[in-house]
Amino acid sequence: MKTFLHCFFVAALFTISTYANYNKTSNNLTTTFTPPEANLTNFTYVVYNGPSTNQTFNIEDASNLERPYTVTAPTGYEVSTSTSTDFEDQIIIPGNQIASGSVAVYVRLKNYLIIGTYIDNISVNAPEITIDNVTYPTVNYTISVSGEVTRKETSWSSSTWTNGTPTLETTAILNDDYDTATHGNLEAWSLIITANKTATVADNTYLKVEKDVIVNGTLDVASKGSFVQVDDLGTFTLNTGGTSRVNKETSILNKWYDYTYWSSPVHGATANTALAGAHPSMRYWFNAQNYLDELAEIFNTDTYTSGHDDIDDNGDDWAALSGSTVLQPGVGYAATHSNSGFVAGNSYTYTFTGPFNTGTITTPVYYNGDNGDLDWNFIGNPYPSAINIEEFFAQNDGIVGKAVYLWSHATPPSQGNNGNQPLNFSTDDYVIINGSGGVAGASREIPNNYIPSGQGFFIQGLTNDNVTFTNVMRVTDASSNSQFFRDANPVETNKIWVNLTNDEGVFNQTLIAYVDGATDSDDGNYYDAVRNFSAGCAAVIYTTIAEQTDKKYAIQSKNPGNLNSNESISLGFETSISNNTQYTISIARKEGDFLNNNTVFLKDNLLNTTHDLTGSDYTFSATSGQFTSRFEIVFTSETLTTNTNVLQDQLSIIEINNTEIQCKVDQGNTINSVELYNTLGQLTNTTTANETSTVTINSSALAVGTYFVKVLVNNNKVITKKLVKRI
Repeated sequence: MKTFLHCFFVAALFTISTYANYNKTSNNLTTTFTPPEANLTNFTYVVYNGPSTNQTFNIEDASNLERPYTVTAPTGYEVSTSTSTDFEDQIIIPGNQIASGSVAVYVRLKNYLIIGTYIDNISVNAPEITIDNVTYPTVNYTISVSGEVTRKETSWSSSTWTNGTPTLETTAILNDDYDTATHGNLEAWSLIITANKTATVADNTYLKVEKDVIVNGTLDVASKGSFVQVDDLGTFTLNTGGTSRVNKETSILNKWYDYTYWSSPVHGATANTALAGAHPSMRYWFNAQNYLDELAEIFNTDTYTSGHDDIDDNGDDWAALSGSTVLQPGVGYAATHSNSGFVAGNSYTYTFTGPFNTGTITTPVYYNGDNGDLDWNFIGNPYPSAINIEEFFAQNDGIVGKAVYLWSHATPPSQGNNGNQPLNFSTDDYVIINGSGGVAGASREIPNNYIPSGQGFFIQGLTNDNVTFTNVMRVTDASSNSQFFRDANPVETNKIWVNLTNDEGVFNQTLIAYVDGATDSDDGNYYDAVRNFSAGCAAVIYTTIAEQTDKKYAIQSKNPGNLNSNESISLGFETSISNNTQYTISIARKEGDFLNNNTVFLKDNLLNTTHDLTGSDYTFSATSGQFTSRFEIVFTSETLTTNTNVLQDQLSIIEINNTEIQCKVDQGNTINSVELYNTLGQLTNTTTANETSTVTINSSALAVGTYFVKVLVNNNKVITKKLVKRI
């Protein structure tokens, strides 16, 4: 007896025939099946556009054999006996249906498969059956199937996409010029720029590619543009005739010798090509292996004491950078602009040309032992996009300190600043960023939580190892910022930035952040970043921690559970300006429900005054010195209660003539004493009273100027008012 199995494509029918081999065993006749191979190929569809077109094969068995057939599809495929419905991973064809004649089995690739190739076997099985003493053996055979889910492809031509706007799952081919400023940000799985065509990534826009980039034309990235490749295994291919370049602008330069910190976002560029606009003898790299800081210099006088000032003791850390040196990815470089043709107040564009850096990049950092210094290393962002500092810290945990220092040049060098040159720049100009946020340098711009492309920065080395950069750190635009959570229900972050300024150009900033994971103690530089005092900071503001008397913090993180109306934040103030100078303390920015919904007061412990800092800035005067506990930030006024506000309205202070000042209260209130302070906090006059309503102060010895009058009213309330003596 014969059986038949037929297999055919939709377009063409072919037959698989099987034959019986008769082997007599007693009274039984045994049949075996040995079908030839049959393949179903070329199943395909574009991702998200499945399922594929059907292909089919036929199953036949002897007309009087009623045994079921089981057809099992491999992963990615499905089968049915209907052209459009009832597709399953496995179907069973009843024996009576088989016995009635040929049965068509339809095969297709399933819908919603991921992009890829699908090669496997369909299995066809039927059980052994014996009829009329003839045994028909088990049927077990396979049909090979192969197919592919392909990636969508679209081309840019005549200012339109031929197959829809690309996504991170789409291959994009630029057959015409594309400018993100005009046509919008661009995302693609892979990107091909054809010959003689230009892709421009404008400022504050991005171009993001999941995998590979092929440049046959030109890829041009502006200073604040961002070009991101996501997959570390993605490649960047710059073919002959193609050009890829990153343009970076310096900050506004007031002097040609103002330094910029660089890091190359391309590979293969030399100092002469990438830093062509720099002064050829003022280009440097930092040799961290030579850095050692065990002595503190006193005001750049070549006089030293034991300690640390963040300056290499023998001055061999900075090394000249030759023009032929190839700039290494992840390494920081420093350079001034050329003095030739320099115009003060301009910024200058530097162009880094070559294949863009992508994927995993490493650069060494060095540690010189447990001697108390900060083991500075100078590295840089190696990509043509910003990198997220949180991701950088996470990747390099235990290798570097968790605070970065970026140069934000604004102030001129000074002879009084510590360093290895007659004139040295001020560390006031460094931007500091850690896990809690960032504080501005002299540029006065509060940094976001990322490091810009092409930017060199200082970091503390904790061990001799490699710093690792990966594509996961990269962000797609200049405003991107990643919020860091330590549990599923993070405590809301409250942050306040406080500025210190004066009319002569002093600027300094400190940040207090209430973040999950921090305590009110020193938690390391991920939370608490110290202020760098190495180069003669003219005037600074900082916070302190009680058990860390030798540290002054630019950024301090505190336990968010302790933020309430009774909280007190100690602010220190330090100045090297000897003249009596007026300063202003102000709120630069604040975040979080508590800080936005509560008044922030500044308490001046020297003058025993409390000022509403939310309502207005606070102005005071000081000469050189350290005032580690002069100021506090508080959230409940100790002197400006409801009663004292009423008393302030009832207290009048009048300069009668050049020899007398009269203090008077009304409505039955009395004065017990009056104290007069100058703006330096010096007590210049004390007058006691016997609970009278009017007190006259002898002011004949007082110079013209501003004074603070502190009045004890009703024997328990202190009221302070400002007085300007004009005669």
